[in-house]
Amino acid sequence: MLYTPYRDFLAKVFPTYAKIRKLPLSGGMTCPNLDGTKSFSGCSYCNNKSFSPVWDLAKVSALDQIEQRLPSLKAKHPKAGVLAYFQPYTNTYAPASHLKEIFTPVLNHSDIAGIAIGTRPDCLPDDTIALLAEMNLVKPIIVEVGLQTSNDKTLVAINRKHSFIEFKEAVERLHKAGLIVTTHLIIGLPGETLEDFKATAKAIKDLNVAAVKLHPLHIVCGTALAKEYANAEFELLSFEAYCEAAAQMIHVLGKDIAIERFSGESPDEMLIGPSWAGDRERIIREVEKLLSLML
Repeated sequence: MLYTPYRDFLAKVFPTYAKIRKLPLSGGMTCPNLDGTKSFSGCSYCNNKSFSPVWDLAKVSALDQIEQRLPSLKAKHPKAGVLAYFQPYTNTYAPASHLKEIFTPVLNHSDIAGIAIGTRPDCLPDDTIALLAEMNLVKPIIVEVGLQTSNDKTLVAINRKHSFIEFKEAVERLHKAGLIVTTHLIIGLPGETLEDFKATAKAIKDLNVAAVKLHPLHIVCGTALAKEYANAEFELLSFEAYCEAAAQMIHVLGKDIAIERFSGESPDEMLIGPSWAGDRERIIREVEKLLSLML
């Protein structure tokens, strides 16, 4: 195999299931980059409406969300284990006592095999990590810590409001607590080159995360980058350039880190570009072809 597929990683984490399917849930939280703690404007590329089907369920309890959304998933995949995925915004952005109230009923749900939690590196205080480690003794907990790039200048430019060292320290603390860590990276952020992409892959490889989501920078409505793109302040990568960068990054990451995603999708009515971002099968074929040439 040219790389380790995410399904192989999941098979090791959940050996009693033939396959695992994610069930997106909202934890009802916001983000320090949106509520004024660090910023009101958020990351320059981010619009939760474009990537999370549960972005508007903040006032619905997690158990009610499971009741509403689980039947259709089980109908499609009756034998699959279900990974509850707290997806939109920052899902550890609350006191540990409140997080426990949200996560515990889901953890104890008979149909839930484990929990994946999307968050930021600056929202993982010690008591929260201790809670997640305690939960991990019951069922597997995967902590998905967003990064996008290891380049601090780019992190400032896209208004992430944290540094790479904060990410590194958060990953190390999570690993010390025995937790599984994954991350996601954007290829094609303004001003970055192939060397930047490869440097980010090397930095991630050195941290031994379990899996990585890759996707091209895609411009969606309602974001700061949409305005910059409209003003022709930067260009998007071509399909060919993206696939070359993705292949190079996967080659650097090596087979010890699973690849969860090769691209990202947004609703047509929100996507400004690139038009090919949602064509995952085409992207995977091209990246695999390029990887085969690196052997």
